[in-house]
Amino acid sequence: MRPSTDLAAPDALVNLPCACATVRRAARAVTQLYDRHLRATQIEGTQFALLSVLSSLGPCNQAAIGERFALDKTTLSRNLKLLKNKRWIEAAAAADGRERRYVLTAAGEKRLAAARPAWRRAQEHLRASMSEKEWDAMWKVFRTLTTAAHTARRGMPAGSTK
Repeated sequence: MRPSTDLAAPDALVNLPCACATVRRAARAVTQLYDRHLRATQIEGTQFALLSVLSSLGPCNQAAIGERFALDKTTLSRNLKLLKNKRWIEAAAAADGRERRYVLTAAGEKRLAAARPAWRRAQEHLRASMSEKEWDAMWKVFRTLTTAAHTARRGMPAGSTK
């Protein structure tokens, strides 16, 4: 019989000496929670987030979406292609013929609307697992961490390994 690890226990998670590994572990845990709630709506958390941004921003180009999520061009292209194949988004004409803007389709709007209650349950489930002070601190830490990583990356010479 395999011993189980109760990750809810405060001492169950070992401190990792790497900020990147620690953040990725937290992101995986949160993603798994949201994906579990969203599973019945046949949409993943990442897809929900992209559709939500398009819904709130309206037509926007890949660069604007990438900035919101700090996603590299390849990863974002792959995710947008998947949403396009599912017919949840489509490319729309822009003033500059070289630019592609993406918009939600009627099917995308419908999928997003159907998934919102499940997303709210995931959000409430996570929030209920934290005190109000912890919830507020989490948002502050995420903003600080994201800003610090962007600042550090900008300070590196292109192609630098140092």
